[in-house]
Amino acid sequence: MILLEGYVLGQDRNDMNVVTHIYKGDFNDPGLPMCARGWNRANGKEYSIFRGNVGNVDVCRVCIRRMCAGKPGIKSRKRKTKWL
Repeated sequence: MILLEGYVLGQDRNDMNVVTHIYKGDFNDPGLPMCARGWNRANGKEYSIFRGNVGNVDVCRVCIRRMCAGKPGIKSRKRKTKWL
């Protein structure tokens, strides 16, 4: 997948069998995820990703749509998540 400049892919460190998300930033500072599920930690305010990697499942469609539309990343908010 080719990303626009200023975006980086991030694969969840906990599970290679979930969609990969897009982050508005760069490899050194991934920045904000393009959808709320990019915040993959239990408090909904953190993430743990392998930068630049894609897992066994495709890239998040919500992230792709938001990136192509030039929308900003999603700010963190408390939400229930699967991981720690």
